[in-house]
Amino acid sequence: MNDRCDVAILGAGFGGALLALLLRRRGLSVTLIEKGRPPFAIGESSTPLANLYLEQIAQAFDLPELLPLTKYGRWKATHPELPVGKKRGFTFFWHRPGRTWTPQLDDHPAYLLVAASPHDAIADTHWYRPAFDAHLTALALRAGVHYLEPAVPVAAKVEASGARLRLETPGGPYTLDARFVVDATGPAAWLVRHLGHRPEPHPYLPERVAIFAHFRNVARADAWLDDRRDRWPYRPDDAAVHHLLEEGWAWVLHFDHGITSAGLSLQADRLPARDPDTCWRQVLTRYPSLRALFARATPLYPLRMVPERPLFFREPAGPGWAMLPSGAGILDPLLSTGNPLTLLGVWRLAELLTRYRAMPPADALQDYRRQTLHELDQTARLLGALWRVLDRPDRFTLLSKLYFAAASFRETRIRLEKETGIPGFLLTDHADFCRVQDRLLAAIERGQEPDDADVRAALEPFDVAGLCTERDGFYPARAEDVLNACHKIPASPEEVWAGLQRSGFLAAEPA
Repeated sequence: MNDRCDVAILGAGFGGALLALLLRRRGLSVTLIEKGRPPFAIGESSTPLANLYLEQIAQAFDLPELLPLTKYGRWKATHPELPVGKKRGFTFFWHRPGRTWTPQLDDHPAYLLVAASPHDAIADTHWYRPAFDAHLTALALRAGVHYLEPAVPVAAKVEASGARLRLETPGGPYTLDARFVVDATGPAAWLVRHLGHRPEPHPYLPERVAIFAHFRNVARADAWLDDRRDRWPYRPDDAAVHHLLEEGWAWVLHFDHGITSAGLSLQADRLPARDPDTCWRQVLTRYPSLRALFARATPLYPLRMVPERPLFFREPAGPGWAMLPSGAGILDPLLSTGNPLTLLGVWRLAELLTRYRAMPPADALQDYRRQTLHELDQTARLLGALWRVLDRPDRFTLLSKLYFAAASFRETRIRLEKETGIPGFLLTDHADFCRVQDRLLAAIERGQEPDDADVRAALEPFDVAGLCTERDGFYPARAEDVLNACHKIPASPEEVWAGLQRSGFLAAEPA
């Protein structure tokens, strides 16, 4: 069978499906191609930036059906049938081998809770990806996107004048001619590899192995902090929960329908075994309190074990093709950076392909390449520094504030409508912040200890969340912190108050 379209998209994960929907909304003909959906995809936790980007995309492309997916309260009210988890912030617990978890470690709190929202209605969400990706694909199909599944690409010829893809489908060979092709296959990077491009090792992150599944009956760790309940910014497990270990870290994401996403991200040279079940069991055995959380847990399917090599492609776009950031750079899910980076890539490509009717010129693709690589590089460098101090709560807490300060500053500017066009990720487009952060991270890479005063000096001009104040490991999302920092945004107190009201930050119900 032969067919043709304006844009062909390989991969119907959330990025590929959303891009197909946006392009179709702007009048392009789109074919979305999926070889078959896995039961699990790493990248299930959204962030305030991810939700704000998605909200802006919905408004820019006149897609109100996306708005309920941007806030927990709206999601529960509009799509009770669609699994979701509540994410009020980031929770970190530090563990030591052979020891029951205690709230204090080496004269520092063995926990860090950084709130992303002040109440449940505008909380972020965990995306149960099998259902979330399928929902976005269904929206794309209703909009008129042509969908092929299962369809396995076997060959591609891509030039500036157009592309030809050969696919294998249950109905036989299928040839598709497109003006432009997007590789949304994630780490598989099928198209890019087929075109002869090879990834390079990223210099900042260690090689890792991920072991993961969805589980039932995973216990919550809320009780660990019962004696500090009066200071909680949120219930500790209503978050992306990180258990930081000597050899890596574990994640726990609770969904409302009784399923929990959990996994280990371990340094490749610290694996206690080579098969997933033995490795999982031996790591949990080393950490008694973590093991107790999984005492009654049962996986929905066999544990998966996947190498996570820190790779990046120097050419994420070329004549007639581009790839999403989720494939251009393989980072680490430690701070949930993958989804907002992918959303920015989707947004930028959607604008490019509709502005130039699926034939963006070389200079426009070069801009996309430059932005994508710069944001991936800056993010990888920060994650790499955090990996170096993963098991040191005092150092990790201090350095993580570089992320939280940049994120909350950008979020606040978006809420106050101070951004024009497509915003950057974190503060990667802010030269002063990047310069100071690069200097601090370079020192860490040389094995030097960052000076607390230097880190706080870097944070202070962008801190709108009270991060420069010591708060015994608990950092709530408070309007007064934003108001006190209004000169940094810059905005008047009246503008801040109006923006926080408009965004639902001050409301008890969804805005």
